[in-house]
Amino acid sequence: MVWLASRIIRNRRLVLVLSAVVFAVCAAIGGNITKQLNNGGFNDPGAPSAEAREILEQRFGTGSPNLVLLVTGKDGTVDDPGVAASGTALTERLAAMDHIEGAASYWSLGKVPPFRSDDQRSALVFARVTGTEDEVHQLVSTLMTDLSQGDEHTSVQVTGQAPVERQASDTIEQDLLRAESIAIPLTLILLVLVFGSIVSGLLPIAMGAVTVVGTFAALRVLLLFTHVSVFSINLTTALGLGLAIDYSLFVISRYREEVAKGRVGNDALTRTMQTAGRTILFSGFTVAVSLAALLVFPQFFLRSFAYAGIVVVGIALLSTAVLLPAMISALGPKLEKGRILKRKAATSTGGFWHRLAVIVMRRPIPIATVVVLFLLILGSPFLHLVLGQPDHRVLPPSLSTRAAIDEIRDQEK
Repeated sequence: MVWLASRIIRNRRLVLVLSAVVFAVCAAIGGNITKQLNNGGFNDPGAPSAEAREILEQRFGTGSPNLVLLVTGKDGTVDDPGVAASGTALTERLAAMDHIEGAASYWSLGKVPPFRSDDQRSALVFARVTGTEDEVHQLVSTLMTDLSQGDEHTSVQVTGQAPVERQASDTIEQDLLRAESIAIPLTLILLVLVFGSIVSGLLPIAMGAVTVVGTFAALRVLLLFTHVSVFSINLTTALGLGLAIDYSLFVISRYREEVAKGRVGNDALTRTMQTAGRTILFSGFTVAVSLAALLVFPQFFLRSFAYAGIVVVGIALLSTAVLLPAMISALGPKLEKGRILKRKAATSTGGFWHRLAVIVMRRPIPIATVVVLFLLILGSPFLHLVLGQPDHRVLPPSLSTRAAIDEIRDQEK
């Protein structure tokens, strides 16, 4: 770390320029990553159920329906002539569409009671949207718009596995944007308070941006060789920002301690990377190895978390070990510019954490027992965990596909 830090400090301008260029390239490559990532990936491709599904599709041209329409009569029951004519026409229109197979309904099957609600005001239409999971994901957006129009006799609600997955993906993207618009300003305020100055508080945000954008670019490259789930975005943003802040806090706090001890600028920074640098390397290695365990699963949904996690840790380590020292060296005394809080420099012989460590070491067994019991209590809900695949319950009740399924279930009672 001393060797690396000394060369980074000596060539800090070159490091900063190259980092800016790499950041711009990564932003161009990974800027539209959410539209490129894959959907699905929850099933084991080697499972008997997957093999059976493949046989049904290849040999018999059939499979489980993934599109369901809930048709409700505006005035009267589903057996009234106007409602029946609308339902039949909808079934025929659906069957004539490209990439649609196995379209059937209450009316086309001879008015079978299981496809009709108990109050006789609603009936079901089933179909299967064909193609890969990503092709279905793209097609279903248009289908939801076209099929939910209804007419003078009926109203139509679109649901099923494919529409649910589409709305789940769209909701994730919107929620991430909303969460980031709230979390980043709040995080910045907290960082300024924790680090004590505006400039030092901005550095972790910069490291987080570099980590997240770099990971997006890496995932885009990975898509050329394998499937990567859209849900990996969640891990990338959360873990990338968290690690960047965590590691930046290690480095900046340690740097201030060295300066407080009387070390001068770059000498303090070199000593910082010798100590805090080893800490973040060990931490990152531990996190990466833990996430690598997900590579053993056959579902690419789970493996995608390993891909994103390992990459985001690697880039967080690289940015903190290379870019951050270069920025601190270039800033010099300006690191404390915009100071809003005056703090005493932390030392190895005082401070809250030092006192806490001393207390813990004096009574290790009782304190460890209390902590373990507390963790067990926190983990007790896991005993009642019921695992399952994502379905309509991952969506808020206000969304149309969730509301339609809830209505179908209510009418079955």
